[in-house]
Amino acid sequence: MEFLDNKSYFDGDKPLIIPHRGGSNIVPENTLHSLELAINEGFSHFETDLRMSKDGEIFLHHDETFDRTTNVSGKVQDFNWSEISKINAGYKFYEKSQQKDKTTNFVRLVDALKMSEKLKFNLDLKQTGMAKKVVEIINSLNAKERVLVSSFSPKRLDEFLNVSKGEILTSGTFRENAIARFLPLQKRNFKVQALQAPFKWRGIQVYSKKLVDFCKLNNLQLHVWTVNSIENFKTCLEIGCDGVITDEPILFRNYLNKKIFR
Repeated sequence: MEFLDNKSYFDGDKPLIIPHRGGSNIVPENTLHSLELAINEGFSHFETDLRMSKDGEIFLHHDETFDRTTNVSGKVQDFNWSEISKINAGYKFYEKSQQKDKTTNFVRLVDALKMSEKLKFNLDLKQTGMAKKVVEIINSLNAKERVLVSSFSPKRLDEFLNVSKGEILTSGTFRENAIARFLPLQKRNFKVQALQAPFKWRGIQVYSKKLVDFCKLNNLQLHVWTVNSIENFKTCLEIGCDGVITDEPILFRNYLNKKIFR
């Protein structure tokens, strides 16, 4: 398709430094605060997760519940957006970092995309049934060229590919990662334009030269997650990849800048 010939989402100095949930070691994950940090610090990309409220609003959040990150308990699916919008989305982060007087909000996808026309989004679908609304939001804002939709669930990704008719960039699931990493190196007919591979998964090193070679052979971008130590980041630089998804985006950016100007 003509659009997929234009992969400007992947443009930028390599490896791309992609804040994981906005950089969850330095800012409350998937919140207005994390978006503001990414924009103010000049990052080109922002990795985030999508869930849907009881009344059908798509917003940035990872977990099935609010328990881990806020002072509210309960499943996301049981809350309307009017209730979610009043929650202090960074409560647990601020409590841990001795900033108990601070608050931040959850953000709807439509509002996140409007915050900056330059910021590119990796959108990880965390539940089924959202594909149609996510496609509608992306199309309504003419945001195709600055989103990559991903999921580690084959079911969710296939749902999205069916609804979007393959007209929006997507990243592979564990299904594609396993084929790329463990089966013979050869051309594969994937319907995605990128792989997002874990550095390690349950003790197994997934990121490898073979994975890099597979992506080059199949003209796929390779983004590695979640890389948080300089030691592992050096490995990524040595073997090669197109992007690194990290909770420490400022640390990695500063390391790259020092490396360049030595």
